[in-house]
Amino acid sequence: MSKYVLTNAVLIDGTGGEPQPGSGLVVDGEKIHSVGPSGSLPVPADAMVIDLEGKTLMPGIIDAHTHLTYHRSEYALILQQMNESLELNTIKAVESAGMILDMGCTAIGDGACRGHIALGIRDGVRQGLIRGPKVVAAGPMISGSSGIADHTAAWGYADHDAYLGMCVNGREQVVAAVRKQMREGVDWVKLTGSGTPGNPWIGGRIQDLVYDELAAAVQEAAKFNKRVHVHAHDPIGPQAAAKAGAVSVHSGEFLDEEGLLVLKEYSCVFVPTIAWLHYRTNESYAREYLRSFKPTDAQIQVFIDECQDAYDACREAIPAAHRLGTPMGLGSDAAHVFPPFDIAFEMQYYQDLGIPPLDIITCATQQSAVAVGRGDDWGTLEQGKAADLLVVDGDPARDVTVLRDKDRIEAIVVDGTFQKNTLHEAAAAA
Repeated sequence: MSKYVLTNAVLIDGTGGEPQPGSGLVVDGEKIHSVGPSGSLPVPADAMVIDLEGKTLMPGIIDAHTHLTYHRSEYALILQQMNESLELNTIKAVESAGMILDMGCTAIGDGACRGHIALGIRDGVRQGLIRGPKVVAAGPMISGSSGIADHTAAWGYADHDAYLGMCVNGREQVVAAVRKQMREGVDWVKLTGSGTPGNPWIGGRIQDLVYDELAAAVQEAAKFNKRVHVHAHDPIGPQAAAKAGAVSVHSGEFLDEEGLLVLKEYSCVFVPTIAWLHYRTNESYAREYLRSFKPTDAQIQVFIDECQDAYDACREAIPAAHRLGTPMGLGSDAAHVFPPFDIAFEMQYYQDLGIPPLDIITCATQQSAVAVGRGDDWGTLEQGKAADLLVVDGDPARDVTVLRDKDRIEAIVVDGTFQKNTLHEAAAAA
């Protein structure tokens, strides 16, 4: 369908405005032609009209921090990189792309991949070869030596596409790495401003790349009209990233009020990942994830304690960011990997922390679009924006857990094309 009209819906436009009953929009090709009350919509003579019967019409969800190369069959990342070829990982990433789309995600920010896999998935989706969301694709993450991207064994270093990341030290090496990724065709660049809770050599409260290195990456990427996003859990790294000009900071749970205000000042989107953090406090996960290290029980407990510390901090940072007005997106760090395999579970954590459902939807749509550098084109149901939308049987503006029941997401549309369609009128016409 190149032209169609969706009418008689409760419309949530993603801007934070109140839901509008009796409303709809006109889709012409890949774009939204017009939005408004159903009775005032200009209906093209050659357009199909679909009555949504009071269902919710909302923007598609954007997962601003995920990883296509992560998968359920092996989430111990060191073992995945050592034992799984790039070719096999690509096949599993294709499966991941379909799963992510079926969750209701019409777009994602891939926050680092092995080799060029995310770029390949991006292009395969664009060319209609595979099912998946639109992808803002990074290459391997860039970290310092002993950072989280330094996944090779301690007794020998290697620089190879098989690894999820690459190591740099100092401005010159950062610039060289960014230039290489620009040549390879990335959409944005992923850097690490800290370690990760539970990491055996650089924990979540330890800073990795510092301001000068982050700023060098931002400046170099800007020459190519590309943006930088930064992984940083610790209190200092997110502030350095914001001041350096990063478009978004992922994780950031150890930010205090002062740090959150710095992100607000620099319009840097805060993208916490709370469900993932909570899952890492599970002992069975910790043993599976760390098994390549042959950890002792004491080491397992250290991992769990560090992750619990981060989870507890995240439970404070999310409400604080909302209260202070720090721009906040939605990121799962791979919802398709961790039970219950659902981006809406991340949204539920926000709701359980007291964030109003309509504000959560804005985080997951408009603000996540900004977080991946696509705020001008994606994330809201407005004239001229991409026709990326969901039709939901229920009211997520009252309770976001409606989105966890995928049977109630009756339509998923990406760039005007139905990727899922159980609407009776449209199905009959098709």
